[in-house]
Amino acid sequence: MTFFEVMCGNLLSEGMTTIFFVGTSILLLGEIPYKNRKHYYTILGSLVLYIVVRALIGTIFYKTGMFMWPHNGGEKIFDYITIAGCMACLWVMYKKPFGTCLGTAVFLKIMYEAGWSLADLFAPNKFYHLEILTDRREYLFQEWVMTPVGLLLVFFLLYKTKAGNMFEQWEEQKLRPSVLVFLSFYPILVQIVQEFVDMYERDTGYNPATTIIFLLVIYIIFIYAGREGIQKKRIEDQNVSLKQQGAYIENLEGLQKEVRRFRHDFKNMMSGMYLQAEEGNLEAIQEYIQEMTEDFDLQVGSQIRLMNQLANIRVTEVKGLFLEKMKTMQEEEIRWELEVLKPFEKTRLRSTDLCRCLGILLDNAMEEVQGRKDGKIHIMISSQNGYTTFLVKNTLFSPVDFHKLGMAGYSTKGSGRGIGLNNYKKILEKYERTLPLTTIQDGYFIQELKIQEV
Repeated sequence: MTFFEVMCGNLLSEGMTTIFFVGTSILLLGEIPYKNRKHYYTILGSLVLYIVVRALIGTIFYKTGMFMWPHNGGEKIFDYITIAGCMACLWVMYKKPFGTCLGTAVFLKIMYEAGWSLADLFAPNKFYHLEILTDRREYLFQEWVMTPVGLLLVFFLLYKTKAGNMFEQWEEQKLRPSVLVFLSFYPILVQIVQEFVDMYERDTGYNPATTIIFLLVIYIIFIYAGREGIQKKRIEDQNVSLKQQGAYIENLEGLQKEVRRFRHDFKNMMSGMYLQAEEGNLEAIQEYIQEMTEDFDLQVGSQIRLMNQLANIRVTEVKGLFLEKMKTMQEEEIRWELEVLKPFEKTRLRSTDLCRCLGILLDNAMEEVQGRKDGKIHIMISSQNGYTTFLVKNTLFSPVDFHKLGMAGYSTKGSGRGIGLNNYKKILEKYERTLPLTTIQDGYFIQELKIQEV
């Protein structure tokens, strides 16, 4: 076959492989973030470049005989080119850290080899002479019918086992450097295991047991990382539960004191109202009852409402953040209100990033009103109509330059600050369909974060 014929065949094969890689990446890492049309064009260009480069290098390796090097040296070099190219495409698509791109690229390579092994069961270890017409037809049938069927089976298995949840867990944990080193040596380790297996078998062709062995090893690694994440999450949930119970106990004790005080004052209030009733002053009685109700609502009702609002926050990490900030604001004697319009159960943002964003907004609000008797903070969470909205509103005492707001180093509190909102902006840049809004209205500084969930 001529160089051009081999190149065209490789382009088609690499296109199919890339489609599998992209589809599986979306299954594992989620939908590709949409920033703008230029970003999608960049992704498309990187994928086309990846296909062309792999097809070209594969053609050169085939025509020069590099695939026939001892110990599959040429294939191992081509494997590293595949992994490096896949990592580059993943970075362009998701902007994920190096460790995540490496782990995902190696896992995609293993999944592709697993699908290829399933297809190879129908033509085990057969070497095709493409110059022979019958062998060429068998090769094309194997390449364009059986291999896609094997890849589809692997994709379906990943979908049914909810592999994306497992990936999300280990991505939260971050793989250790030793695991990343192990993954980077995957092609070489495969060859070592393959040759070790060949020592006990007469057939020196590719053995699918090698892929299965490494698939199990990688699976164990991810399961271990996932379990570690689950244990950490469980400990965090327990800590948040303890904080919540502590807050409830403190509020109940406060409620008990307020009720006792109100009960003590109630007799005096009733005596005053009794005198008003004897005089037949109904208007004064109504005003008296209204004052009693407002006093009770101020002393007891506000704390009951706060506990009800906290109960509507179903995301453990966010509830833990609010409990911590609530304790700090109580110690600093900062007046604040929390309003959760509907139960808040989930959002597209990772819980760690969401807590960092909310923590920055709350800290800025607390710094602004700290030590001010007339200062106040209002927090609102709304989950409805396909959007989740977080609003932090605080009394404003310092002038704000909107042109510099969010820039590193700028702060109304003086030099050496201004890092928080800049980090807040960088965190949100990683996500699509997030709308941060900053306004000043009626003497309040308002920070709003709206997230489109669907």
